[in-house]
Amino acid sequence: MVDVSSLRGGFSPRLDGISASHTRLLGELTDVVPPIVVQRSSLRVVDGMHRLRAARARGDRRVPVVYFDGSDADAFVAAVQLNIAHGLPLSTRDRLTAAERILASHSQWSDRRIASVCGVAAKTVAALRRRSTDNSHQLNVRIGRDGRRHPVSAEAGRRLAEQIVRREPGVSLREIARRAGISVGTAFDVRRKALGEASAPAVEVTAAETAPEPPAPAPTSTDRLPATAADLKAVIRPRLERLVQDPSLRYTDHGKALLRLLTATLTFIAQSADAAGTVPAHCHEPLRAVAQACAGGWHQFSEMLAE
Repeated sequence: MVDVSSLRGGFSPRLDGISASHTRLLGELTDVVPPIVVQRSSLRVVDGMHRLRAARARGDRRVPVVYFDGSDADAFVAAVQLNIAHGLPLSTRDRLTAAERILASHSQWSDRRIASVCGVAAKTVAALRRRSTDNSHQLNVRIGRDGRRHPVSAEAGRRLAEQIVRREPGVSLREIARRAGISVGTAFDVRRKALGEASAPAVEVTAAETAPEPPAPAPTSTDRLPATAADLKAVIRPRLERLVQDPSLRYTDHGKALLRLLTATLTFIAQSADAAGTVPAHCHEPLRAVAQACAGGWHQFSEMLAE
């Protein structure tokens, strides 16, 4: 709870300012409204200016807040995301102006990522980027919604991959792809052309280096099952389905709770890349610590089963 007199605006993406009619509507609500989001370092409102104005009109001295820890640029991104998600809709002009501002502060983000924040089309952001005279906006590598770095053009990656292949002919396709920032399929094509392997059957290479391993016998305590989407479907999901059908788990409270945890964890793993792309920058470090703790807990559980 914070004194209303200490809060001030600063991050709203609304070009026309506060709506008097929306403020009156909020002032008449008797239900509990969501807390106001406030940047901790400056006490500037990130989201909730209408709620703050309504509270002042009612004569409230204190309001509930949630603190935001991050830079001014990240605070504006959060303000746009929150205003897109709820409350009074942003106008088209608000969204376009927000996209231009975020393009200036987060030029390393991909067009799709900025578009998803502002509620506009990716091609709209691309057009804004092309019209920009700021060279920092024209980057060869951008960070997508999945949080990963993606080359705008694969040409530079192909050239780097060719250099790696000629310098280290025995290096694996996955290592070439990782170091050059390209896909495994592109790495295979580069290596085939660089080493004159046009006659070599593609299946012999991709079967060993790109396809997931076939289902193995029941794992021992030292087995490490990879968590890619393909492996989840081909290796882990069948094991989970067998566990779900086991009466000793299916019909006991502890067993059902364990199965729910396993199902939720595997579902999250399959969607983790998309989830990571939606996390604000200021939350990365604490979330990383929590994720590592969860992973350590599951590992300890597996060791208990082995013993």
